Amino acid sequence: MAEKPPKKPVRTILVPTDFSGKANRAIDYAVLIAKHNKARIVLLHVIELPNGTNLQKDKIRSEHEKVSKPQLKEAVQRVKVQGRIKVESIIRIGASVSTIVATAHEVNAELICMGNRIASGLRRLVFDTTTSGVIDLSPCPVLATTSKLPEVRINRALFATDYKANDLQILKKATKLVSEFKGELQVLHIQTRDTFDEQLRDIGFQTLARKEIKYKGLHFMQLKNSDVEEGLEKAIQAVSPDLVVLTHQNRSFIDAVFGSNVVDELVYRAEIPVLVYPV
Repeated sequence: MAEKPPKKPVRTILVPTDFSGKANRAIDYAVLIAKHNKARIVLLHVIELPNGTNLQKDKIRSEHEKVSKPQLKEAVQRVKVQGRIKVESIIRIGASVSTIVATAHEVNAELICMGNRIASGLRRLVFDTTTSGVIDLSPCPVLATTSKLPEVRINRALFATDYKANDLQILKKATKLVSEFKGELQVLHIQTRDTFDEQLRDIGFQTLARKEIKYKGLHFMQLKNSDVEEGLEKAIQAVSPDLVVLTHQNRSFIDAVFGSNVVDELVYRAEIPVLVYPV
């Protein structure tokens, strides 16, 4: 009996769109991933209604839908011209974050691909409020894309780990996704302390990973640096990744990585897409 081909890591991709340039770039990334996985794309446009009477809301809803439908049709066409991909479109009424998450459950999405706006304030953030909210609540990985990179590709990815629980399982999923593109996945750990226990953690994680993940494009690097941001910046300069992969299990780690100076490098210069896996 012939062996069944391995299941593709992504079969349904949800792409929230507001028809902006950043949303169009998210569509392009979704198309790239869909082609390699024979996945379908579900385009979602959310209409948020302001407070007011039901009559006012009905009028605003009608006006929004009248404008949105032809734009959504153009978004569908953007997918179709790039290849033979199954694509659907949905318009929903509600709050952006909760509606996106609810729709992800509804369509059984394995990936949410969304354009990321850059927010700034007292502290610069790599995720805007909508993207951040979706990442916090999403049942599946969220790819926050950017529009600055000249080419949509996933040839080289950087997976940042601090050896928390489930990181190995997430690494397996990330490797499966990257392997669809025959790309390289660089596993990065930044040693903030040069101790014997830290060295054992490095060796232990790498040994387990190599035992359980058989992929020649998987590589490991450890950098000694007391400053996580500086260490990550050096790693990004050395690797030049098309994608940074993180886990969501420790949000403080994300905050530490994307909290201040390094954000200027990541966002305002390279604008590297970020893929966040939930636990």
